[in-house]
Amino acid sequence: MKIIDILEEDKILLNYHFISKKRLFETIAELLGDDPHEILTIYHGLVEREKLGNTSLSNGVAVPHGKCESIEEIKACVIKLSQGADYESIDDVPVDIVIGIAFPEKINTSHRTLMKDTAHLFRQHRLYKRMMTAESREQLMSEIMQGFQICNS
Repeated sequence: MKIIDILEEDKILLNYHFISKKRLFETIAELLGDDPHEILTIYHGLVEREKLGNTSLSNGVAVPHGKCESIEEIKACVIKLSQGADYESIDDVPVDIVIGIAFPEKINTSHRTLMKDTAHLFRQHRLYKRMMTAESREQLMSEIMQGFQICNS
C-alpha cells in the first residue's frame, strides 16, 4: 500500500491559512473523519502523536499522523498552506506542505512501510518544488503521482 493508493482528490486542500497546530489538526480531522466521533478521535490521535515529538520532515514538509480507535482503514490528506508556517520544524524551515495521516488503532507492517515510504517520497525536494507551483487539486495530485513514479523508477 502506498500513499497514492489512499489519497483522494477531495482530501486535498489548497491555500490553507495556518493559525496554529491545534487548528491545523482540527482541519485534518474534519477532512478525514466521517462523523463527529471519528473527527474527534482522529484529532486526539494527531495531538497524542505530536506530544511524542515534532512530525516535520524538514524542507518545508510536515506529516502529522496518529492512531485512531474509530477507523479501520488508513486515511490521508494533503494541505498546501497559503504561506510558510512556523511548525517548530527540526530544520527551522517554515512548513508549506502538510500530509495528514490517520491510522487504525492496530497498526501492522504495511502501515509502517506506508509511513516510511511517504516520508521518503515527500522529502524529495523536486516534488516539493512542483507541489508548490500547483494551482489546483488535480495538478497537485498529478505532481504527487509523478513524484511517486520518479521515486520508484
